[in-house]
Amino acid sequence: MSNAWAKGWGSPVEPVERVILQFGKGKKRKALRNFSAGTRIGNSLFLSSDEHAEIDLLSLQPEGGWSGHIQYRLGDLLPLGDAEQEADLEGLSADNGWLWVVGSHARTRPKVEKAKDERIDLEQLADLKDTRARCLLARLPLVERSGIFHPVSADGARRAAMLPQGSEGNALAAALALDPLLSPFTKIPAKEGGVDIEGIAASGSRIALGMRGPVIGGHGLILEIEIGEDGQGALQIVKGPVRRLVALEGLGVRDLKLMGDDLLILAGPTTALSGPCAIYRWSAWASDLPHDPAKVHLHRPERLLELPFGRGSDHPEGLALWGLPDSTTGLMVIYDSPSDERIDKDAKTLVADVFRLPTNALIDPG
Repeated sequence: MSNAWAKGWGSPVEPVERVILQFGKGKKRKALRNFSAGTRIGNSLFLSSDEHAEIDLLSLQPEGGWSGHIQYRLGDLLPLGDAEQEADLEGLSADNGWLWVVGSHARTRPKVEKAKDERIDLEQLADLKDTRARCLLARLPLVERSGIFHPVSADGARRAAMLPQGSEGNALAAALALDPLLSPFTKIPAKEGGVDIEGIAASGSRIALGMRGPVIGGHGLILEIEIGEDGQGALQIVKGPVRRLVALEGLGVRDLKLMGDDLLILAGPTTALSGPCAIYRWSAWASDLPHDPAKVHLHRPERLLELPFGRGSDHPEGLALWGLPDSTTGLMVIYDSPSDERIDKDAKTLVADVFRLPTNALIDPG
């Protein structure tokens, strides 16, 4: 067990870089506040929002800076049940020429603060929103053009594919509804203890899904599934889901990133609380395969660093591996509810932070 477990919460680390992300002029100020996931491949940075069904691409320009904004509608690339519905995208992972995308699979409750004079009918408050559009697990082929990667619907024999969506969601949602551990939480809204997927890490056909909720016995939860194709152009679950508990000091999973054989975990509050956020490392996750699906094993990842967070703003939400000038590894952090200081509504820019990983972390900036 790491010595860090014997220590209390330390002082949050300071960013070593601030990255200005330049979006297109059509990007609304509200949309700049809703990025929930990211991943970087070389000079390409992909971002997704929790209020739309789109992927944003920025690229590193020859003169420096991240711009060249392109937006991809998932409805143009995938057979979504309803391309206009909010997919609540919460995770991106790039692996071996594919971009994996996952939605929250969560139920949600109407927000009182959005109602007229902040009063809402009791029956309306108790009526949970349809979760089907959020039941999204897909992969998109990536093609490289002039050093920039783009998601496409087809690239030769490679085709964009997803778990088929139906009236009850998809196969993953159906499996969770029958799971002896998670079934009770499928009926509860996100941020109230219900099922809420945030973060995906893909390694071939092996997929890890981070769970913001529920927290089981005070421990975070990561689901693992094996994905294949069904012969009809769709994805299917070949094995799993297998449940793996991770000791995150009461926090839930907010994002996942593979770094070599290690799995980096961004952990934070399960609710809308402004509270501790930290980066943990599950060393050698790639070779730490689940064995007995009937048993739940508790894993104790190492806490690497604590991240700063604001009160009501600047909640760490997404990660992207980031190479630093001195060849060490950094992590770019995207914030949920970014503070006003991070957004220039006229220039359509958003500021993200880059933090240096400890020197004992694997150097693999991607």
